[in-house]
Amino acid sequence: MSTAGTLTRPSWVVKELLTSGHKQPPALCYNFPAGRRFPTLNQLRIDRLLSAVSAGLDDGSRALLETLTCKANEQSLPLYLVGGPVRDAALGLPVKDLDLAFEGDAIALARTLGKELGWQVVVHTRFGTAALIHRGSRVDLVTARREVYDSPGALPRVIPGSIRQDLARRDFSINALALPLGESEPRILDFHRGLDDLRRGIVRILHPGSFVDDPTRILRAVRYEQRLGFRLEPDTENRLRRALAGGAVDTVSGDRLRHELERILAEDQPAPALRRALDMGVLSALHPAWGDDAASSRLADALYHLEAAANPLPPLAWLAALVYPLPAPAVPDIARRLNLTGRQRAVVLDTVALRQLETTLSQPPISRSEVCRQLQGLDEAAVTAAIALSGNGLARQRLGKYLREWRFVRPALDGAAVMAMGVEPGPAVGQLIKKLHNARLDCRVRSEEEERQLVRRVLAKSGGR
Repeated sequence: MSTAGTLTRPSWVVKELLTSGHKQPPALCYNFPAGRRFPTLNQLRIDRLLSAVSAGLDDGSRALLETLTCKANEQSLPLYLVGGPVRDAALGLPVKDLDLAFEGDAIALARTLGKELGWQVVVHTRFGTAALIHRGSRVDLVTARREVYDSPGALPRVIPGSIRQDLARRDFSINALALPLGESEPRILDFHRGLDDLRRGIVRILHPGSFVDDPTRILRAVRYEQRLGFRLEPDTENRLRRALAGGAVDTVSGDRLRHELERILAEDQPAPALRRALDMGVLSALHPAWGDDAASSRLADALYHLEAAANPLPPLAWLAALVYPLPAPAVPDIARRLNLTGRQRAVVLDTVALRQLETTLSQPPISRSEVCRQLQGLDEAAVTAAIALSGNGLARQRLGKYLREWRFVRPALDGAAVMAMGVEPGPAVGQLIKKLHNARLDCRVRSEEEERQLVRRVLAKSGGR
């Protein structure tokens, strides 16, 4: 059974579109010409929707949206704001990214805009898409298209098409919404009853084979369900479970699966989506280690614990948390299956090393310098996750001290200073700096003068070399 809640406070848009007594036709779009009274939206409210979209954008993206809107109006360009921005604005959520579709050559349009505005243009010819990038701002512009899947899990073949066809290829009804930028009488295009699904608080696929054609939608469904506080529509959930049971995820490359997992880990609060993915068997479809009863129980406990933590973890620490409860031999396999990046691979392997160090770190006699020696070079994200998840209080305390204080400790004297005191150039310099470092960590010296005294003792013992 879904653990998702329902959206309890829909925005003014959804309220006015869908809670009035007015019934929209089974039709394909909602028209709101200026000057005509509708019990739902009128021209002014369409303007408010656009204002809601632009309010959360950075300055660069907002300026580009205004430029595109003016250009679309002046030249009657078939240009549409599509998907997530329309959905989030309708729900009263902040819009962070812009997605636009163009019935025409989006790449040519992007190059024209890039030249006019001085923005960088990154082109993906295979999919007819381009990204406009400038000083941290990014706007994605795609050619309206239809897609053909030659085999389950494969990347689709792309064929230019209409906005209706473009919306029909999308993953869920709540993302199959479009707002034209170049019409004098704006209308919200909703060919698949996405606005009604926003009101009902459900995530629904557009056609029965959706999860088989593109199994990455399985992870996306869980992410949207939990982020929005929605629930999977019953038939959608049944088809998702059948796709999992049929091995649909096995047809997808590690890169594509990793990309969707990264999006979950980057959520403000990843725990609900990860817990749902664990409960539904989505994680075990990525790797069977997550399906082991003992490991999944430990992970479920960890997710509840992390969800309640005062300080939210960064995405890489959540990745570390995912593998922390797993048997060590499974982790390299997961890294290969998901084709993890170099940093991600280092994080998960360091997480294994930290679990194996727990016993050592929990020994009362261990010195600070020895703790730092054991942890040196391990990724900060892995240490952060271990602090949150270690079952040993003393190990947790030492890991926290290392992360916050001990790793930043440095001696006052450097190599030049100790050579000026008479230490001969060569390996002895580095060895002495290390000795000073350890002495600082273990509080055997507390000032520069005490460091100099230690150097003098070492020189006296070694005969001045």
